Amino acid sequence: MTKRLSLLEIINNYLDSDQMRLPPFDATSKRIQGEAMKETPDTDLIERLVIRDQALTGQVLRIANSAFYKGLVKVSTVRNAILRLGVNEVSNIVTLVSQQESYKSKDPKINTVLRELWKHSLGCAIGAHWIAKNTGFANLASESFFAGLLHDVGKLFIMAVLEQLKQSQEIDVQPAPALLHEIMANQHSQYGFDLMKNWNLPEHYCHIARDHHAETIDPKNYLLLIVRVADKACNKAGIGCEPDASIALSGLPETKVLNLTEVDLAKLEIHLEDANLLG
Repeated sequence: MTKRLSLLEIINNYLDSDQMRLPPFDATSKRIQGEAMKETPDTDLIERLVIRDQALTGQVLRIANSAFYKGLVKVSTVRNAILRLGVNEVSNIVTLVSQQESYKSKDPKINTVLRELWKHSLGCAIGAHWIAKNTGFANLASESFFAGLLHDVGKLFIMAVLEQLKQSQEIDVQPAPALLHEIMANQHSQYGFDLMKNWNLPEHYCHIARDHHAETIDPKNYLLLIVRVADKACNKAGIGCEPDASIALSGLPETKVLNLTEVDLAKLEIHLEDANLLG
């Protein structure tokens, strides 16, 4: 009798085959990220890259005027958005817009999972940005947003593989939620690291995808510490697939290294509630 392969074995075999189509990192977003990281970014180039896509331009302006970024004066052009928010924040908005499109599927069951994954990724980005900006790490705010948004990209990768397997009829049913959760929980960190390496993203972002659940961490890697706290805060708030109201944020070693007070943590939780990511 032929041994029936487990879902994890099927996924790993599929990844090792030449059938797997890796989800791409949006070319415009990657180019803008690369430009934003330069010592002297070309703001004219960034503006041209955004405005050549009408839909992207509309989304950038919408988010730039949202409650998260809103200022006293409404932003009406991409140029104004760059001048008011800076190239790093505009770059993050472009990544946000492009990534959101990846968290959609025509398969209703897969789409339900992707919707929760997106809420968690966005919540972690918002939370990490707030932590950095309000607790002495403002220089890491933009990087924190990007890292928080992509920390769980390995879970998106697993769902993309699952969708391809269903389309190719290698599996014909949706895995039980408990099994899918187990695979994502155990495998997403390495898959996320591998995917981000394939995208040629900077090493520190790849390491956050790999190490955001690691048992031992570098206490001086403040970007990773910030993302780990934001991740736990989202879980505590019930944002995403792994709600856990019992999490004591004040007891986390990361909060102690970052010198986050009880007041800071309470404000963080309020900030996440105000982001309206539940439901």
